Amino acid sequence: MDTDWSELERRIEREIKQDSSRILKCNGIERRRVTSNNNHKIGMQTGSRPNQTKAITYEMVEFAFNTLLSKGRFDSKDFRKRFDAKYRAGPCRFSMTGGILVELGVAKIVPAEKEEDCCYMRTP
Repeated sequence: MDTDWSELERRIEREIKQDSSRILKCNGIERRRVTSNNNHKIGMQTGSRPNQTKAITYEMVEFAFNTLLSKGRFDSKDFRKRFDAKYRAGPCRFSMTGGILVELGVAKIVPAEKEEDCCYMRTP
């Protein structure tokens, strides 16, 4: 992978768009609508009602990206080590973070029955 964080951050700002981007969930099938991207946080719809949203930070995506680079994979254990309180408040933040990497083509999802068991693998 030849991408570095600053390049990926620019792509997030440019390509992850409010209302038009849909981020893949851990099951590898369903998608979450992006409700905001303010160049620091990305909000996504998390429930069936439009006002049910959660947000992830660019810091979370950067951490996941760096984990992918160093380990070749990113899973919920990695996320919880760094962002445990955020994970406990909304486990979907893990899949939202990984889903951004999938959307940008730097990771692929390995779905599992339980959302917290999926992982994201580095793409060549």
